[in-house]
Amino acid sequence: MVSPTCPKCGRVIPSDDINVANDVAYCRNCNLAHKLSSLARAAELETGIDLSNPPAGAWQQQDGMGTIIGATHRSLGAALGLLAVSLFWNGIVSVFVSLASASTLHLLDLPVPAWFPAPIMNDSPMGMGMTIFLWLFLTPFIAIGVGMICALLLTLAGGTEVSMNRFEASVFTGIGPIGYRRRFDPQAVTDVRIDDQRWRDSDGDYRRKTCILIETREGKKLKFGSGLTEERRRFVAASLRKALLGRVA
Repeated sequence: MVSPTCPKCGRVIPSDDINVANDVAYCRNCNLAHKLSSLARAAELETGIDLSNPPAGAWQQQDGMGTIIGATHRSLGAALGLLAVSLFWNGIVSVFVSLASASTLHLLDLPVPAWFPAPIMNDSPMGMGMTIFLWLFLTPFIAIGVGMICALLLTLAGGTEVSMNRFEASVFTGIGPIGYRRRFDPQAVTDVRIDDQRWRDSDGDYRRKTCILIETREGKKLKFGSGLTEERRRFVAASLRKALLGRVA
């Protein structure tokens, strides 16, 4: 069993100052109490991780502005799976989108492409009310299809990168310059760990989502990296913990 260490001073916390039942590990040197489970999860990051030798598709580098730690989302297996699902889902939805588009063009007295399905329902042209209802009904299905395409693009060419210096830091996920960025105060970070969530959906099936979690003293939680492979995710999490807290475990 790995001995827990204080994330502030790095000293090993003796067994006499550990209360397993209450999930508490107390550092007398810092006069601080920590969650034992959190320290145990952090210690697991150290196993098999060589911070000086990033796995393929991950990086840690220094530039004139500070430290950059990140990894690509590229994964052939995941991309093929998403491609198959996206084609199936969007292929079905596109039939109904074409029908709604044909009805909309017909109602606006605009030419309808010959390859569009005829906007006929119950042997008569679709009316305004039915057309509006169909668009509203299709909206969530279209949104899911767009989300699948975005996930596929991220898997093919996307990445997650954390840029930081002494005073500011941000997490960026996207493709090239296109994506979204979340900022946080690096000096307020209290924990960096792998967060593994499991739950049951409405159908009773088990779901799982694994990501990197950065937590600050204000209670702010940043979750990212769910699209990374396990090896890249562990390297990024361990490197961030070393850079933000001064040690891996």
